Amino acid sequence: MSLGLKIVTRVAVFAALVFIFSYLAAFLYNVNPAFFIVFSAGFLWGLWPGVGVGVIGFFFWSNFNPMGPVPFPLLISQLIGISFSSAIGAISSGFFRPTAVGIKSTIIMILAGLLSGLLYHVVVDVVDAWLYQPFWPRLIGGTVFSLITVISNCIIFPMFYPALVFLYHKEKKPAL
Repeated sequence: MSLGLKIVTRVAVFAALVFIFSYLAAFLYNVNPAFFIVFSAGFLWGLWPGVGVGVIGFFFWSNFNPMGPVPFPLLISQLIGISFSSAIGAISSGFFRPTAVGIKSTIIMILAGLLSGLLYHVVVDVVDAWLYQPFWPRLIGGTVFSLITVISNCIIFPMFYPALVFLYHKEKKPAL
């Protein structure tokens, strides 16, 4: 199997995981392991495959979820916002190699989760407040819900870190 086909297949599978985890997390408001999946894709395969995972997964989630599709400007902001998780993963892979769970890896995962949630909500919350007015009260009120994402990411990222270690070692193992 060629490298390009492997990446396309992995992006499709991870995008499906983003959709499924988002669907399962629909009733736990703003708690979503999909951020970690996009981060992992960026970490394992680079920025653009990770962006593909996030954009495809969130596109389907935003259009086919139990609450109905989101307005187009909000959809675009969500796709841009989730792309930051891939960028954080790709940047992290440049200076960090997953090994056993420890203090260093836990701190890095907490920081990655924090940044993923913050950067996502900076983009999405501004567009949401602009769409649903009045701007400042909506933006300030939305901050409480944004904190749920940020805090849950700070828990989810270290909790799922062993999965990243496993995938990293599977991906880096030489083919026979």
